[in-house]
Amino acid sequence: GWTLRPDHGPTRPAPKMAFIEIELLYQEAAERVKGRLAEGQVLAAPDIGALGYYTGARILDLLGLISPEASRYYPAPESMYVVNFAIPPEIVHDLKPDLIVTLEVYGRNGLLLDPDFQQSYALVDQLPTDIYGSRGLLIFVRTPSE
Repeated sequence: GWTLRPDHGPTRPAPKMAFIEIELLYQEAAERVKGRLAEGQVLAAPDIGALGYYTGARILDLLGLISPEASRYYPAPESMYVVNFAIPPEIVHDLKPDLIVTLEVYGRNGLLLDPDFQQSYALVDQLPTDIYGSRGLLIFVRTPSE
């Protein structure tokens, strides 16, 4: 079916199943991280499409679809999953991306609880959202090592 007035995104008629809210959120995140990305730095995310398109950055796909080096960290331990995806801390420890953009729910029971991650990365921005039960879209930057 179609709807004449979608609840978000463009106001032209669209399929009822069209859901682009998450892409719009990642587009906004891309605009916010552009100024933080230096040439050659790596941006890591589990949802990479809009971020890669709007930043032009080198991307580490935390799902492993285009970054095969990430696939060896999955499946993550069952205890890390709140929804159908979780970020194991080891992927960030080993691959050391410069920036990370992720929904909070993906790191809630894994990455965000890890003391090494908390020491190595600083939360620099947060976009409000409750997509997938998340408590925001989080933007982290790796802190300089001593």
